[in-house]
Amino acid sequence: MSNNVAKSMKQDLTPKIGQFLREIVAIPSGSGREGEVLGRIQREMEMVGWEDVHLDQVGNLRGKVGKGRHSLVIDGHADTVGPGRREEWECDPYRGMVKDGWIWGRGTVDQKGGVAAAVYAGALFREIGPVDDLTLSLVVSVQEENCEGLSWEYIIDEEGFRPEGVILTEPSSLEIRRGQLGHMDIIVEVAGQSAHAFCPEKGRNAVYEMMGLIDNLRRGAPLLASHPAFGRGVITVTDIRSEEASDNSVPDLCRIRIDRRFCPQETEDELIAEIRRIAGEIDCKIKVPIYRQKSHTGVLIEGKKYFPGWLVDEEDPLVIAARKTTAVTRGKQSPVGTWRFSTNGVSTMGRHGIPTIGFGPGREEMAHRPNERVRISDLTAAHLFYAHLPGIYLEELSFATE
Repeated sequence: MSNNVAKSMKQDLTPKIGQFLREIVAIPSGSGREGEVLGRIQREMEMVGWEDVHLDQVGNLRGKVGKGRHSLVIDGHADTVGPGRREEWECDPYRGMVKDGWIWGRGTVDQKGGVAAAVYAGALFREIGPVDDLTLSLVVSVQEENCEGLSWEYIIDEEGFRPEGVILTEPSSLEIRRGQLGHMDIIVEVAGQSAHAFCPEKGRNAVYEMMGLIDNLRRGAPLLASHPAFGRGVITVTDIRSEEASDNSVPDLCRIRIDRRFCPQETEDELIAEIRRIAGEIDCKIKVPIYRQKSHTGVLIEGKKYFPGWLVDEEDPLVIAARKTTAVTRGKQSPVGTWRFSTNGVSTMGRHGIPTIGFGPGREEMAHRPNERVRISDLTAAHLFYAHLPGIYLEELSFATE
């Protein structure tokens, strides 16, 4: 394997990866509107040697290299969040500016940088990989930002495609990730009673009622369940709005959206019961919203916004292989940790138990922020990791069966 690494180091694909990333950053690709950028990625995949490159029914772009019975998949999503307020950016978020060894722009970290590195990893794997023993696939998935994992539900449930392992290219600061907190959206509604604003005592202000519930949420946050690998869960109010008969009427309905990050051992029913306990005597309705949106291919994608947490054992062959791969490609083993944000792993590992790890270019805290940027050297490190991991994974499987 060391000879293969030395060979791969000699042909530096960094300029091509960087230029490709700049080109796909220049194509805005919100959830459900990924068609144009996927067309550009498809042309690059075909050019560097990925085979059977195609869009599936819900719009994921897929290709493969190799023809072995063992199967690994690299996953990266094509959609990004919007740029936010342009005045907060030091550059055009869709220009792909290069400055001081970094590429700037929306999606450089979350997650087009990982996609660009993975596309070129296929070319390198064709040269150095055990292509007769392992099939390496790439899935450039859709609508992850709005409903993570949902595109993989189609791949697994409808197509029956179940690889041995999945590598997520989400940002990880070039560290290995073996799990994540779960994620659930929760809608809470409190009803009041309408009255004219000049005599509010004649009604019951739903906003005031909700303020009491929100205060209970804030006080209860330090009591949320914790886990040794993740720490304590998180509860955040992300939206609040009211309804009223007119601008000068007491609101008779108030609604909040809660973003709940939870430990893998917690269930949907337990989390809803927790909100009811926190609400106390405040009468409220609680529900988990359903996501519904057409993909760029016109297929309606829908699913409940409950995404289970997951954690892969530290001694899983894929985790061990990832550690060995970083030792070979980077000269040192990368730390192994977990994510506190959510990924497509909620489907692959969380719902279906397929061993899943993460390794990606870029710092996690840059995701969704203005002035998002990735270090060019991170792209090179990720590219080498994705290309060499499959061979080391096969070696680890052979050790495990001896």
